[in-house]
Amino acid sequence: GGVVSAWDSGAVSIINSTVARCSAGEYGGVVYADLSGAVSLIGSTVTECSAGDLQRATAASPVRYGGQYGGVVYMRENSGAVSLINTTVTCCSAGESGGVVYAEGSGAVSIIDSDVAGCSAGRGG
Repeated sequence: GGVVSAWDSGAVSIINSTVARCSAGEYGGVVYADLSGAVSLIGSTVTECSAGDLQRATAASPVRYGGQYGGVVYMRENSGAVSLINTTVTCCSAGESGGVVYAEGSGAVSIIDSDVAGCSAGRGG
């Protein structure tokens, strides 16, 4: 995770924050969670984050693929739910899957009262 890496740990919350131009080499441009609790982004703004190399999407070029999985959040292996609540996500990308969220073997994914625009993934999501 470009900001938080949580392995075998509790919940991760990003509240009333601005996260911009973050990246991770493989998984989770902002948060990587494996065997962990829920991930919540509440009342926040996330812009130009990517999973993979440093070629993030931008407002001028929204289809520039980054790297692997979860441009914002990567959840895996019995991790909790992912919630984006009252959050704005723009120009985030993943080269493979999950331009915003990639969840494998995890809890529910909820996007509530949020705006998502200009995000992309090479294959799916």
